[in-house]
Amino acid sequence: MHRLNLVLLAGLALAGRVAAQQPDLGDAKVKHNRDILATTEWLASYADSAGVYVVHVGRSDSAYRAGHIPGARFLPLSAVATTVNGIANEFPPLEQLTATFRDLGIGDLGRVVVYGDDAGLLAARGWVALDLLGHGSRAALLDGGLVKWRAENRSLETAARPGRAQPFTARWQADRVVSAAWVRAHLRDSTVAFIDARPADQFNGTESPCPPAQPNCPQIPPARRGHLPGAANIYWMNALVSAQIPVLRPMHYLHEELWVPSGADRTAVTTVVTYCRTGMQASHAYFQARYIGYHDVRLYDGSLLEWVGLPPAQYPVESAGSR
Repeated sequence: MHRLNLVLLAGLALAGRVAAQQPDLGDAKVKHNRDILATTEWLASYADSAGVYVVHVGRSDSAYRAGHIPGARFLPLSAVATTVNGIANEFPPLEQLTATFRDLGIGDLGRVVVYGDDAGLLAARGWVALDLLGHGSRAALLDGGLVKWRAENRSLETAARPGRAQPFTARWQADRVVSAAWVRAHLRDSTVAFIDARPADQFNGTESPCPPAQPNCPQIPPARRGHLPGAANIYWMNALVSAQIPVLRPMHYLHEELWVPSGADRTAVTTVVTYCRTGMQASHAYFQARYIGYHDVRLYDGSLLEWVGLPPAQYPVESAGSR
């Protein structure tokens, strides 16, 4: 077996043992929603079953064609993250989003398992799209994604599997996506916890310009760097074992070590809102919150890129130096 696979498998096995040893620490604030995370073992057993649909989310189909889970249909990231009114990575209009999943051929019934590139970030975006369309309860993120699947030497295929269009009923969950105006109106609302899913340097307003590999990344003007006033920081990747082993950490860690310190479990809090720079990282944080079991989770899809383009007096930011 390839050395990298051995290393990955060792890490994955350890992560699995730790998870299995931990109690389910639910409380009055949350009811853990474990059904929205699927294991590679489960998928390997049921992938060929009628009513099980596998979706690969990617920036392009090159990685998909290089090798994907047998039977997986390809969903381009651009179908769930596009530019709207000059803001990058927004969900497209409802009609367009509905048509995307209709044409994918997943229908209204059955189990949908989503995986993708970038350590599960793209898969989370696909899952959130399904959740907003009212299909989140039958969809699941594949824990570890293709990285774990490959490390376990499971079969792959390279032939495309286009779906056959099936009726797909959208039950749009309008209250799960919030606007800048909604955020502004609730900044000082003690019942709302705002969670910033970006790295700490971006949260603190000390980030560097775009790296050479991403010269055109969405920029936040220096004077507007920072975070929403009162927001807490949970970098989305801290929920993973590592970037190389993109398996979610055990439930007790996610809840007790990451989310409870953020203030999401305060007695007064009834609503959790995730955001980031453009809505992508916030999508993974949204998934985490739904997985942990917070009752009312919402996404500010426009995120900081939209916020900082609005009048500073009405749409302020807070940085490490401004506290």
